[in-house]
This record gives sequence, structure tokens and C-alpha cells, in this order.
Amino acid sequence: MKLDLFDPYNIRVRLSSSIILFAPIMITLFLCFNDIYTIVSSSIIVFILLSFTNYIPILQRRINKSKIFPEDRAAKLLHLEDETFDLLTKKRYYDRLSRMDVSLALFEQPDNSEEFDKCCKSAIVCLRAKTRDNHLVQEENINYGFCKNLYANKKAGIILCVALNTFIFIYTKHLFITQAIKPINNYVAFVLNLSILIFWGFGINKKVLEETADRYAKTLVEAIDAVSLTV
Repeated sequence: MKLDLFDPYNIRVRLSSSIILFAPIMITLFLCFNDIYTIVSSSIIVFILLSFTNYIPILQRRINKSKIFPEDRAAKLLHLEDETFDLLTKKRYYDRLSRMDVSLALFEQPDNSEEFDKCCKSAIVCLRAKTRDNHLVQEENINYGFCKNLYANKKAGIILCVALNTFIFIYTKHLFITQAIKPINNYVAFVLNLSILIFWGFGINKKVLEETADRYAKTLVEAIDAVSLTV
């Protein structure tokens, strides 16, 4: 079995969101403490922090036992009462889904029953498996996963930025009082961490997450036209 640890999903969803989370730590260390800024020491610190990124998704699952979006948004798009797709398009989707797998035969006679709701959810599971190589679906899945991880890390990111900027302020004040110097790098680190804090506060919110979730769900359902059918 081939396991690609650096495929686009791992890099853009897991690694990138973790780097943003840990960025204030690296900024503070490398700008405020020039003595540790060597190729060897900085490489070791970066590798240690990146290694911890593997644990972040596991920690997120333990903390957020209830999903951010417990409902299956893509499945709801297949419900009769949903108006995202017009009736003609939805009828075509129903026809193709009923021919995709024998377990999805309920799409031949859709209704508002609980059984049909379960059938819609099962269809989405099947659809996800059949669209793993679909570029558009993969791209929207990556965007949604990236936003979801950032949203899950938001509180921790804010705490890190506030804690480290508080440390920088106290440390810089101490240097000014004891050594009568104003280290420019400390001010740069403070501004950079403040910028990241603003990003956490205004750039990542539930509305952004909902928009990416809706877009991914819609793209996934639209991919029904592209999947191969089992006759």
C-alpha cells in the first residue's frame, strides 16, 4: 500500500493549518533570541514543532467529540424539499444514483421518509469513494478541511498569540530597563504575532466555514454526473 504523507490534502489541510497555529512560537524564538538562530538549532526546533502537527488532528477529534457540522450537508441537498438544484437536475441525479448501486434503489421512488434520508446519506458515502480522483471535488474538500482545522484551532491560536505577545512585551521592557536597549526584532515579532491574532479573530469564523462546507457539498453532489455507473 502506497502512503503519500505529502499529498495535497496532508500538506494544505493538516500541515498548513498546523504551521499557522505554531507560527507565533517560531516567530518569537527566532526574532527575540538571536543566540539560538543557527541553521542547526532552528532546523531542530522546526522539525520538533512539525512533528507535533501529526498529533493535532487526533487532539481535535478528542476535544471536538461532536462534529462542527453534525448534519450531512451533501445528503440534505438530495432531499425532495431542498431547492438547491432544480427538479429536472435532481431527477437526473436520482436516476444515476439508483443505477450506481443496488442499495440505492430508493432513489427510483424518492419521498420524505426516514428510510430515504438514510439512503441519501449512504449515497454520499458511496459518492465520496467514487470521486477521490475528481479534481474539483478534491479541491473543495481541501478548502473545507483547511477551514475546519483552522476553526478548530482558533481558540488555541488566540491563546498562543496573546500569551507570546505578553511575554514579548514583558521581556522587551525588561531589556530596556536593565540594558537600556530597544531590540527591533522584538517589535517585529510583536507586530507579526499581532497580525496572526487579527487573522484568528476576523479571518476565521463560522460563516467562512459554512460557506466552504456548502461549496464542498454542492460540488460533491454535482459530481454525480461524472461518476461511472454500475449496470
